[in-house]
Amino acid sequence: MPYFDQFMKQWKAYLTQQLSQCGLCYEVSDAGVAVDIKANSLAYFAWLRTHSIELVGIDEARDGVAWVMLEKQLKAFADKAEKGTFDLVSKLHIEESQIQIVLNFSYDDEQHIVYVS
Repeated sequence: MPYFDQFMKQWKAYLTQQLSQCGLCYEVSDAGVAVDIKANSLAYFAWLRTHSIELVGIDEARDGVAWVMLEKQLKAFADKAEKGTFDLVSKLHIEESQIQIVLNFSYDDEQHIVYVS
């Protein structure tokens, strides 16, 4: 499975947990997993924006920016993981399935974005 897909699954798990803490449910549609993750992410970002004192006056367009920034970070980490995994496999003579990368997500309520590390 490509790393981007794995990282999106990690985001989905984190997102599901966060939505639950906000009193919201992760909604599933017939449109597909990628569309569901984006739609639920935008709903989460909207909830965060409307419940934050620091973000008073910020409009819903900022939710889309938060999504684009998150997606770009996940793609960049996936690219790094692909290259790094190849190097580890070749240098350490291990199988790719032995390598596990776990991401951390943190929300910055001043910038209204999620940082990935």
